Amino acid sequence: MNLPADDAANLLGALALAVGERMRAAVTGPAGHGGTLAEAVVVLKDQPGVTAEWLGRVLEISQPGTAHLVRRLLALGWVERRAGADARSRALHLTPDGTAAAARILAARQRALAELLEPLDAEQRDRLAEITRAVLRPRARDERSLARLCRLCDRSRCARCPVHAGYLDHRPD
Repeated sequence: MNLPADDAANLLGALALAVGERMRAAVTGPAGHGGTLAEAVVVLKDQPGVTAEWLGRVLEISQPGTAHLVRRLLALGWVERRAGADARSRALHLTPDGTAAAARILAARQRALAELLEPLDAEQRDRLAEITRAVLRPRARDERSLARLCRLCDRSRCARCPVHAGYLDHRPD
């Protein structure tokens, strides 16, 4: 097969699909439902006390979709509502069962991603990490894009998060 000299963008697209498919499949099992439920649990683990409206914006789902998602999380016993910042809002917090579900989801995600990296040696993994940091750093320009990009991240594994660093670069002082 003859590839053009600049095939990086095309290869990146194929890699993105492979990674996305592998992650979605991995997190669906522990969540027992589609990827949005898993994403919501991880977001709430890292952002306790957000409103359903904020969660819906980060996950880019409609208001009715968000209401349905929150009802599912409540029915599973993974989330509880508490008083919010003002009298009209309700804050979402994970229950102990929700925290355990988040841990299962992130462990499954980590296993799936580690399998994808198995063909790489240590030097290749280091180069991939360096390239990935360079691509991700300018992506987060506001709080919503920061939360969206990291919505399924295991934040304990990324000591110097390039997405957060990029957000700080763009944040007005």
